[in-house]
Amino acid sequence: MLSQMDARVSHRSLAFLVAGAAALLAAACGPGVVLTAETPDQAVSTALQAVQTTPLQASFTGQLTLNTASLSGLPASIQSALGQIGSGGSATGQLEQESSARRHITASAASSSMSFVEYDGHGYVSQDGGAYAELSGALPSNTRLSATDLTTAVAALNFQDQGPATVSGVSTERYSASITLSSLEKLAQALGGSATGSTQLEPVLTMLAPYVTGSGSADLWLSTRDGSLVRGTLSGSLSVDVGAAASALAGLLGPSSGSASLPTGTLGVSLSLGFDVSDYGGAVTVTKPVATSTLPTGGGWSGMMGMPSGASI
Repeated sequence: MLSQMDARVSHRSLAFLVAGAAALLAAACGPGVVLTAETPDQAVSTALQAVQTTPLQASFTGQLTLNTASLSGLPASIQSALGQIGSGGSATGQLEQESSARRHITASAASSSMSFVEYDGHGYVSQDGGAYAELSGALPSNTRLSATDLTTAVAALNFQDQGPATVSGVSTERYSASITLSSLEKLAQALGGSATGSTQLEPVLTMLAPYVTGSGSADLWLSTRDGSLVRGTLSGSLSVDVGAAASALAGLLGPSSGSASLPTGTLGVSLSLGFDVSDYGGAVTVTKPVATSTLPTGGGWSGMMGMPSGASI
């Protein structure tokens, strides 16, 4: 019975992961000017910025794989979170966006599903087709990236024009960016002084660099007619020497009981996400759900993933 419950939580966690990724990836859709008149950075930045007010629908797929076999000595909270996710899995999702303040995202993994509605600053969650619960408190009022931050981020990732391609019958131009730890450090440095960035991220990435290996790529296909995003993919894999990283960070985390208490082993992660946009600029309506309950304060995202209120990961 317990293993069945763990499996459902794991599937819900994966569904939520893809739902959250869907929301982020959806922010890569938008109209631009004629692509031949733009540099790759200008084309991508314009597309990313315009999505925040554009009605659209999109479908998503995701695949997450974790290799934790060699890990030991992890804190209980992290061990619990990894146990819920297991070795990963696949999920699918759908997005309906009426405006920058009204979105409906659904995601499913195995036999579990989740629905999340953002409606004028409030969030509503339904699991496995059940009644909606309203998230306590208002959602963040400003989740948009400014035009300046988008331009900075795109420049840091350095998208390159890969030439024309036809996607679902639409003429597009493909733009690609390689993602490395170095490019992420550059991105963190570029955004560190902005409202969006964190001044703490860059030194953390710099410190972890010797213990992390991996790479990834992001690809966007923009319509040659109006610059809107037709398709996007994100993929990557990395390996983290958790033991070595923990030892290096131990001095910054306060007094410890000794090296024997530190975690050991290597964590392997691979992720792939893909999305296709449809009905771009069409008539999309998101309906406000009727909530029958409220998620308690402290539940937040943990509550959405089926974890107890205040659960820590």
